[in-house]
Amino acid sequence: MQKVALFRTIAARHDPEPSIRLARDADATAIEVDAASLVAQYLFPNGDVLLVLDHDCPFEEQLHLVLVRNAAIIDHLTIGVPYASGMFHELEVSDRGLAFRFEGRAVWSVGVDGQGFRILPALPSGAHRRGGWLARHHLLLSRNDP
Repeated sequence: MQKVALFRTIAARHDPEPSIRLARDADATAIEVDAASLVAQYLFPNGDVLLVLDHDCPFEEQLHLVLVRNAAIIDHLTIGVPYASGMFHELEVSDRGLAFRFEGRAVWSVGVDGQGFRILPALPSGAHRRGGWLARHHLLLSRNDP
């Protein structure tokens, strides 16, 4: 996994709910995500891209981890609870995934299961998964509280 700049913001809306439209420079494909700003992008060896986005709201922040394959969003995790603040801080990027801090001293780790899974592994407190029960999910998330 490596940090990249493949997507750029082409439109953003904040009212009534935040939404951002992103285009991939290489092929002009566009995706739309319920978030306000693009924070970071990471490319996996298989070509999948992990987008890190937030709501750009210091008093009720949410962090979005979105996995994009080709021109499609294939998984989406959100971290955040009402009235909580947080800021994304990258700690380590490796072939296995990404370690970061978002709120407090907890260290979050996100990785990818290339095949995907239907039986949902438990998520740490404060995180939830978007998509239906029958959808195939690929993102794995853990939290280590020191």
